[in-house]
Amino acid sequence: MTHDFFKLHRLYRLVEHAAPDNAEAIYSLKALFSDSPVPDEYLCFISQMTEAEILVNNAVYLRVWGAAGCAEMNEAYLIQHYMPRALAIGDNEEGEVIFYAPGKNGFGLYKVGFGNLDMADAQFIAPSLEALLIEGAGAENLLR
Repeated sequence: MTHDFFKLHRLYRLVEHAAPDNAEAIYSLKALFSDSPVPDEYLCFISQMTEAEILVNNAVYLRVWGAAGCAEMNEAYLIQHYMPRALAIGDNEEGEVIFYAPGKNGFGLYKVGFGNLDMADAQFIAPSLEALLIEGAGAENLLR
């Protein structure tokens, strides 16, 4: 299923974004994280836009990285070392990483401080990127 991530929920405003990733970049990302598959909806997102900066309820920003940023940040912060089944896909520009993981609320999007990469301290955001950005579910979790 393909989602149009340009049709954001009314709580969000796309402030800026870069061109989408090409098939080669997406293939490389999937190969890099072959041990725990990259969620299809994230691949769908980066096939539409990358480095997206999204203003949430005129209060905070959500930044969703492209394939290169995803690979770079997961490696630089040793995300899989500290949280083995997590995949960081963005941040909130306030020192917290946004990532997919199976956690206390099931598989979904969570956030935690870059300086405290521990699933025990991670806060649930939403069950999926689609639920968050298109349906608005979990927007309040980005605000706290």
